This record gives sequence, C-alpha cells and structure tokens, in this order.
Amino acid sequence: MPKFKIPLRKKTLNTLSAKSGLPPETMVYVGKERTGEVTLDVINYDETLLEEHILQQVAQCEHYKSQNTVTWISVTGIHQAELVQEVCESFKIHPLIQEDILNTQQRTKIEEFEQYLFVTFKNIFVPKDASEIETEQISLILGHNFLLTFQETPSPLFDEIKHRIRTSKGTIRQRKADYLMYKILDAAVDQYFVMIDRISDKVEDVEEETMYYPNGKTTFKIQAIKKEIMLLNKHILPMREALNKLEAGSTDLIETRNINYFRDVYDHTYQAYDTIENHRSLLTDLMNIYFTTSSNKLNQVMKVLTIISTIFMPLSFLAGVYGMNFKYFPEINYRYGYLGFWIIVAIAVTGMMIYFRRKKWF
Repeated sequence: MPKFKIPLRKKTLNTLSAKSGLPPETMVYVGKERTGEVTLDVINYDETLLEEHILQQVAQCEHYKSQNTVTWISVTGIHQAELVQEVCESFKIHPLIQEDILNTQQRTKIEEFEQYLFVTFKNIFVPKDASEIETEQISLILGHNFLLTFQETPSPLFDEIKHRIRTSKGTIRQRKADYLMYKILDAAVDQYFVMIDRISDKVEDVEEETMYYPNGKTTFKIQAIKKEIMLLNKHILPMREALNKLEAGSTDLIETRNINYFRDVYDHTYQAYDTIENHRSLLTDLMNIYFTTSSNKLNQVMKVLTIISTIFMPLSFLAGVYGMNFKYFPEINYRYGYLGFWIIVAIAVTGMMIYFRRKKWF
C-alpha cells in the first residue's frame, strides 16, 4: 500500500535552552534565528516640534534624555544582544529587564519600577505571503519623557501611529509618552480582533460543513482552528491581566486623564477573550456533532446490513437443506418442486419485511 506523507509545519529555531546553567543577568538572545540589520529610529516631538532620525550610534540617545519633548526610540531587531544592552544601559534599565527583552518566549506582563514602566506583549499577525498566524514579541519601557520600544522585525504595527505623529492627527502630539504607549497597546489589541474576525469566518465555514456535508477532513479543520484559538488565548489572557494593573492607576508615569484610555483597552481585551471562548465552545460542540453524526451513519449502515443478513438466514437454510445430495429425497421427483421452493422463499422474505416494518426497524 502506498504511504501518505502528512505535511508538517517547518520548525523554527529556538534557543530557550541557551540560558540553561548561566547566571542571572547574562545577556543571551532567545528566539528565532535572524540575520537582519538592527536599526535605531528616533521620533522626538511635542505639539509644535517634530524630529525624526535614524541613529548610527547608541551614544546619540543621550541628547534626548534631558529634553522636555516626548522621545520615542524604536529598536527594530533584538538578535544583537550587545546593542540592546547598550541602549538599555544608556537609560539605566535593570539587567533583568534586559534579559526579558532578549527572551522572546516571555509571557505578557507589566512591571513597575521607580523611574520607568516595563511592558512586554506579543504582536499577532498573518504575513502577506503566508496563511498561518505568526507572533513577535514587543517590549516597551515607559519613562517620564521617553518611550523605548523593542521589536523583532519591522512589522507594520507602528505605521499608523507614526503617521498620526507626522501629520499631527488627533491629540497624540499634545500628550505625553504614556499616551503613546496607550496607542501602541491599543493597536496590538485591535490586531487581536483582526485575527478573531479571521477565525470567525473559518468557524462559520466549518460549522456549515459539519452540519450539512461533513467529510474526512472536517475534524482536521476543526483542530486547526482550535489551535489558532489556543494561540490567541495564550496571549490575550495575560494581556488582560497586565492592562488591569495599568487600569488601576498605581504608577505616577501614567496621567490620571489617560487612565480611562487604558481602561478602554482592557475592556477590549475582555471582549476579545469572551469571543474566543465562545468560538472554542462552539468548536467543541461541532466536534461532538461530527462524531455523533458519523456514529449515526455507521449505525444506519449496520442496521441495513443486519436486516439483509437476517433476511438471507432462512433462505440460506432452505438452500442448504435442498442442496443435500441424498439419494432418497422427498421432493426430488416433484414436478413443481423448483417453483415451490421460490414460493416459500418469497413468502419468507415478504413475511420478514412486513414484520420489520411493523417493528419500525426501517
């Protein structure tokens, strides 16, 4: 028999074990193998001023530390641990936080310090030339007049925010760095809803297929959607917990007037989580319906085969009796013996069919 090959997902290279046995505060990049160039972008702005630069050296960050404007320093590519460490040390970021930035397997969380606030979360997206959901870790460090962002790849998550800053659209240029952090978190949560809408379309399709024309691939489709839901759920729930801490307003780095914005993002994560849970419950029901339907079909087939077998049992008995090769057989010389045999067969089949029908077996 030919062997069928099951297509497997290409495994990504993770180096989570690279830190095994190393002392704390050891700077080791943990994540997918990347070779792209690391870039350091700066956007410095207030209501009337806008400066945008690509820094060639980390030492140039010192110029923005003492200004009253809002400074957004974006590091794209964290696979060069030395550069990430240099940027963090320039702003006196604790080495343990530097470790968390370099470890892309971190759970979404928020940590409060006296001089800054650390946030790390997962950006969830589907690449243009791919069909599977991908994730990348984004880390934020909020200070009194600055925001540091660290991302693995140049994803379009920040594009709309940068456009608003450049065009002075909305109130972002009139606010401080905490509002900028809110806009980034809000964009990430909005991306969750994009993924949820994508999953909702798949759930509707597989629901129709399960109810009306299930086939051998239906269970694989349901499992694939459940896998995507598990991935979303893995990151949405911690994001909700982290935003709940910000929504409490326990840090001086977030203005009182901006707390409601973070509360709104928290509500969105709650809505996203409820939607995902509803989809997961529906998929579990669909799986049960599929197995129930398959079992009923098998039972129907078995019932038909059983009825056919039952009908042929007495016929086989008669054929066996009259097929015996005895020399002296009562009806062997009977002129209408063959016709009589078929009359008996017809009566037996008709009688059993009437009996089965009255019993409502078919």
